[in-house]
Amino acid sequence: MPNSIPCPTCASPNKPDAFNCRVCGRKLRAGDDRPRSSPPVVLQRVMGGEIFTAILGEVPKKPGPPAKSSAPERNTPATFAPTEPEVEDHSDAIAAAVDRIRAKAQAQGHRFKPYIPVPGRKPPTPQAKQEAATFLQTAVGFLRESRFEPAIEPLLKGISRDDEDRRLWILLAEAYLRLNKPYKAAVGYLRALELSPKDDQGWIGLGRVLGMLDELAAAAAVLERATLLHPQLVDTWVERGMVLEALQNLAEASKSFAKVLELRPDHRLAAAKRQELESKLGPSPAPTASSVASARAATPTEPASPPETTAERGVLDEMENAFTLEATAPPPSKSIAMPPPKQAETLFPRVRTFVEGLDETLEGGIPRGHVVLIEGAPGTMKSSLGFSIIVQNAVQEELHGLYLSLEERASSLLKQMGGLGLPLKVPKGSLVVLDPRTAKNLFAEKTDWLASLQAAIRSIKEQRGLDLIVIDSLEALEVLAKFKDRRREMYRLFEWLRDLGVTSFLVTERPDWLIAGHVLQGRWDEDFLADGVVHLRMHFVTDLTAQRRLRVVKMRGTKHETGYLAMDVDDGRFRVTRAMSS
Repeated sequence: MPNSIPCPTCASPNKPDAFNCRVCGRKLRAGDDRPRSSPPVVLQRVMGGEIFTAILGEVPKKPGPPAKSSAPERNTPATFAPTEPEVEDHSDAIAAAVDRIRAKAQAQGHRFKPYIPVPGRKPPTPQAKQEAATFLQTAVGFLRESRFEPAIEPLLKGISRDDEDRRLWILLAEAYLRLNKPYKAAVGYLRALELSPKDDQGWIGLGRVLGMLDELAAAAAVLERATLLHPQLVDTWVERGMVLEALQNLAEASKSFAKVLELRPDHRLAAAKRQELESKLGPSPAPTASSVASARAATPTEPASPPETTAERGVLDEMENAFTLEATAPPPSKSIAMPPPKQAETLFPRVRTFVEGLDETLEGGIPRGHVVLIEGAPGTMKSSLGFSIIVQNAVQEELHGLYLSLEERASSLLKQMGGLGLPLKVPKGSLVVLDPRTAKNLFAEKTDWLASLQAAIRSIKEQRGLDLIVIDSLEALEVLAKFKDRRREMYRLFEWLRDLGVTSFLVTERPDWLIAGHVLQGRWDEDFLADGVVHLRMHFVTDLTAQRRLRVVKMRGTKHETGYLAMDVDDGRFRVTRAMSS
């Protein structure tokens, strides 16, 4: 073939204008393959603002706060108040906080020593930065699962490679704060503020540390500075209001919560607190421990890097010594929401299905990152099972999910799921539903269908984060994307889902083929490509009654039962039990 393009993977010749290899499907051209003309994905709230639906269009720009200015005099140019106060030197507030923390540590018999870099230490090399990014990514995985203790070691190792990355320090401080180690958390927040004096997470975290140590006045001063630096940030006003309420300064606390509602009218905690404070009359009881919310772990993402080395073990020991070794830590404040204990991890981290009786047969759930088929005949509740898994993980595990409903509109889908009793009150923005209207526009572009899908999901992942995907259904995707070579397109889809690093569920249609009373499995290409196959079917117990049944046909990395289980749904709860032969 003249002027052909050889595939870098299989060396097959391709046409000069080919986008992907005709044999293996690999991309032939370097660079960004996202469709340039595709409109961005915009998230809109439905169901009372809890579940989001995705549409295509331009992202509306949020109007900024009105500039405060007096009426200009004649021939005098109008002047506007700056959006950020002219506060550049914050050493006084930080020094006062350090003094209070050090005094508290000495009174309780602890050592407190802020981190001081080794004099003459060379800047981190590019390789060290890459290694630090690898450790950061590992720690983020632990933090997303609320496993704070295992996250500390990779964070310390990352800091030993690059002690100038504030993200490592912030996450380390958040992990220590969740483990009720406020002095170690303070070291991380202070170092983050040293690297970035206006870092909002550093200021809020330092206020939380002081609140945990019952240094309420110092916490109020730190949070006051945070509101000056970031007057449009809701979290700073929430934390300030909680501390002022604990100090019995109810008037100022009420003003803080009023400011929260001004910035975000649907903030439930602020609305409840403001109503509670306004209803209080007469003297209040003596102040107690500060009401401080739990630390929020950031989720930055970095590309994979080379494995760790032990050449800088001395620096790692130096890092650990910089954090004070506490014999005992003060008891946590009553209002601090500590995470529930997690079950012991198996060989593979798992995603629970929340189907009663099923997770036990799967060694705790489905391995993270698997691509799983949910297949069956009409009426076997394939879509309902997929939606139940994704919404239960949003409600109970705070995982972020995306449901691609390619056949049913979002409003109809949510109505049906609500009718089954499934919970639709999820954490804000943790579940996004993309319906056929968006999908039709998405695949209408004259570009590679997978590139269009990648661009849409990448946009949602950047806006909300992504842990789980349900595609309903595979047959609808085939029609919309106009598959020419089904096997090749399926291979491309499955490989991309694995590279995406999320747990995926693909709903697919499978009629029951019964021969002499036996259910036969057809030769479907995707069954061989998938990491797991869950088969649903209708079993006729008698001539008049039928029973829904579930069978785990395949689940890589898992010892599971292969027989059919009876499945039923009761008030939004899926349940499987051992099926009785008839």
